[in-house]
Amino acid sequence: MADIQSVLRPLEQFERLMQEIYNELADALAQDAEAAALFSKLAFEEGSHLSQVQFLRRLARQNAAHFGDVEIDLGVLVREVEELETVREAARRLSLREALVLAIQFEGGVAELHTRPAIAKANPDVARALGNLHAADERHRNALIELACRRGFRTP
Repeated sequence: MADIQSVLRPLEQFERLMQEIYNELADALAQDAEAAALFSKLAFEEGSHLSQVQFLRRLARQNAAHFGDVEIDLGVLVREVEELETVREAARRLSLREALVLAIQFEGGVAELHTRPAIAKANPDVARALGNLHAADERHRNALIELACRRGFRTP
């Protein structure tokens, strides 16, 4: 169990890092118009996700009594953020295949699949907003998988 702010902080970091990584990949893969366009679009959408998590943090801070503890292994979330920091540092050196594999893994990782439902359980009033974020993450994952398949890459 963890308090809501201790979960939202790394989730905010996660969204910011995803946005930064996708921007880096869009720039690094500029010679590949299709890949660059996809990563650019994903970066833009991750910026929107970041804004939503920041709003949720403010909401939880101002209405702490309305948010219960979150049932999640915080250590797993923190490790995933640390992995993203490492990926961000290496993003410009990744091949398209490596970038796609990593992005698919993170879009389906702990932060995306487990944290949001746990937060929604702690406060059902935010469940819809978090459900919308989950649906967007699924679209991201599917778009990445589709590009990987078109390029003949195996996906996780």
